[in-house]
Amino acid sequence: MNIQELRVQHRAKLKEARGLYRKITDDTPEKEARKIERDFYATLSEADDIHDQIEEAKEARSDDGDHRRPRGDDKTVDGSGNEGDARDAAFGLKPEDRVTTWAQAKQPDKHNLTLGQYLGAMVRGAKSEAEKRALAEGTDSAGGYTVPTMLSAQLIDLLRASSVAITAGARTVPLGSDNNNIAKLASDPVPAWRVENAVVAESDPTFTNVPLVPRSLAVLTKVSRELFQDTLNLDTELPRILATALAKELDRVALLGSGTAPEPEGIANMTGIGTTAHDAALTTYAPFVAARTGILSANAGPISAIIMHPRDEGTLTGLTDSTGQPLMAPKAVADIPLLTTTAIPADGGAGSDESTIFLGNFAHLMVGIRSEIRVEVLKERYADNYQYGLLAHMRADIAAQHEAAFHTITGVQG
Repeated sequence: MNIQELRVQHRAKLKEARGLYRKITDDTPEKEARKIERDFYATLSEADDIHDQIEEAKEARSDDGDHRRPRGDDKTVDGSGNEGDARDAAFGLKPEDRVTTWAQAKQPDKHNLTLGQYLGAMVRGAKSEAEKRALAEGTDSAGGYTVPTMLSAQLIDLLRASSVAITAGARTVPLGSDNNNIAKLASDPVPAWRVENAVVAESDPTFTNVPLVPRSLAVLTKVSRELFQDTLNLDTELPRILATALAKELDRVALLGSGTAPEPEGIANMTGIGTTAHDAALTTYAPFVAARTGILSANAGPISAIIMHPRDEGTLTGLTDSTGQPLMAPKAVADIPLLTTTAIPADGGAGSDESTIFLGNFAHLMVGIRSEIRVEVLKERYADNYQYGLLAHMRADIAAQHEAAFHTITGVQG
C-alpha cells in the first residue's frame, strides 16, 4: 500500500473517530457512553498505527534515479497551492492530524492516564501512583494545575473534533511562545517573456508577517458533589463538556471575532475578504455561486466548506422549484461540504433575524493554540451549594494566510 492510500485510510479513521465522539450526549446511557468511548479510543489508536506506517514509508522511500538528484521526501502541490506532504505540519496541523501525535513526539506520555482520570483526581484526590505523579508534576504556585502536555493534547483534540472551523479545514498551529509569526505572501512575483540573451526581468515577491499572539480563553463549569461521587461516566463527560464549550467559543471568534482585545479577529472582520450583502431571505443558490466565483477569481480556491446557522441550512433544504419539487443546488455548490453551528447568531440586523454565511478555503485559516491548559478546582466558592467548580483556561489566536480565500454572505434573513 502506497503513502497516498495510507493517507486516505488515516483521514477515514479520524473522520470515523469524530463521528463516534459526537454520538455522546448528555442523554446517552452510561453503558452506551462507555462503549462509544472505548470505540473512540480504539479508532484513534488505529489512526495512530496508520500514521506510523506513513512515517515509516516516508523514511524508507528513496530515489532510484540519477544520484545527482536532491534526495529527501517528495512533495506534491495541488491546484490550491497546498503541499500534499505532511511537511507543513510543523506550522499547521491539518484537521486529520492529531495534536496528541505532535505532543507525543515532543514529550512521550509517562503517566498512562486519560484526561478524565486526571480531572477526576484533581477533585477527589489521587488514588493511584500514576495520578499522584501527574498531579505533582502539574501543580503550580497559584493552587491550580497545568495539565501535562499529553493530557492537554487530548483535550485540544477533543476540542478540535467539536470545532466546525477545524472540520471545515482550518489548521491548528501549536504555539511555543507568546509571540509567533507566520510568513504571508502579500504579492506574487511576476514572470516576463524574454528574447535570447536579454536580461531577465526582476520581480520580487513581497512578504508580510501574520502574527499569532495567544489570548486568554476560559470556561467555568459546576458539578454537584453528589453527581461527582455517583456518576460512573463523569471521567468521559467532564472532558467532553469542557471541550465542547471551548470549541463553540473558538468557532465564534474564528468566524466573528471583533479583533478588539482580548478577543481575536475573526473572518467577518478581516480586511481583504469578499462580501455579498444579501439582506433578504434565501430563495435561490445565487449568493453561493457569486461567493464561489469571487474566491476562485482571487486564485484562492478550492472552497473547502460553507458554514451557516442551522436555521439557514433548514431554509436551503426546504427550497422548492415552480413545480413544488426540492430545489437542487448547482453541482459546483452541491459538492461543497455544508456545515452548521449555533456559534453564528441568527438574531442580528434591524429585524433581529439576520445571520451571516461563510464560504472559504479554510486551509488558509490558522488557529494558534498554546499546548498548556491550566485547570483549577474551586472547592470553596460553591461549597454552600455543595458543588465543585472546574475552571479551564487556554490561550489561542486566529489568523488568515490569505484573506481573499474567504467570502461572507451577510444579512441573511430567517
